[in-house]
Amino acid sequence: MLICCPKMARLFTNTITDSMCYDDLEEGYSSLHAVRGYPHLKWSFAAVPDIKDEGPVSIKTYIRVVGGPATVIGTVKIVDSYAPGRKPKIRHFKFHLEDGKKRYFKRKIQIPWKFEYTITCKATFLPGGSKAIDLTTNHEFISMDSDFFDATIRVEDGEIKVNRGFLSMISPVFGAMFHHDTEESKTGMINITDFTHKTIQNVLDYCYGRNTTHTTPATVIDMIRFCDKYIIKPPMEKLHTWLKRNCTIKNFAAIADYAWQNDDKSLQGKCGQVFNKNLEKLCGCPDFIQLGATVVAAIFKAGAAASTTRSHSDDEDSD
Repeated sequence: MLICCPKMARLFTNTITDSMCYDDLEEGYSSLHAVRGYPHLKWSFAAVPDIKDEGPVSIKTYIRVVGGPATVIGTVKIVDSYAPGRKPKIRHFKFHLEDGKKRYFKRKIQIPWKFEYTITCKATFLPGGSKAIDLTTNHEFISMDSDFFDATIRVEDGEIKVNRGFLSMISPVFGAMFHHDTEESKTGMINITDFTHKTIQNVLDYCYGRNTTHTTPATVIDMIRFCDKYIIKPPMEKLHTWLKRNCTIKNFAAIADYAWQNDDKSLQGKCGQVFNKNLEKLCGCPDFIQLGATVVAAIFKAGAAASTTRSHSDDEDSD
């Protein structure tokens, strides 16, 4: 039995449910199902039993999408039909899937030999398929010719031409500069001494809707600091998400230092998870060793908390 239950939104949620019984054991493959609300994308889910004599059965699961790449977040839930009061087995996952490629979950699900189970995969899709027509944003209607600019940001290493109305729209700080009897409103000149030309240009390009390549955590952290000072709120969540997604062994020290220097609890938690999984490797990294004693102690504490949480939580699969 297969059930598909979509939600209409920018994120699209679907559910596939199947049954598995020991006396009628088959590989539980679902056919391709359209992700409703995004017709170009289809997906399937499979539960593949691995039977050895009459011992425990290992269920290997995988998911795939067809029609373009997508980020998929969700859960696999297995309920024992013989013992409905028993705690269900749950696996959380997050995958970045390429078109047509299968992604197996890292951990198999162990169940007893005598069983009858209902397996449900609930997945939320953020499509990124090439067949989709990209959305037009308001920023595409902003002209970048010389007539658009009526003010200048002056920094140590250059000048950036800007528009007063646009700056006032994205930042109440800049809005106050241009809408009161200030030097900035009279001259159209803003002097900034604590950020580089590159950082300010990166933030403005991001707000204009232009592609911005974030190659290092330092680049993104500087952008966050600029947005924080001038209360440019919309980019903040996405920039923080970038830091979490790129919290790797290579980038760990810079991101952890920022997390604790700025008391960013969410990012500290992510650092704790990464540290818990890569303790030996990180302790040998020169950048990690150079972190202050207070930060290092806090990282060890966050790693211990992540270990405790991991041992008491459901298994997770992710890229």
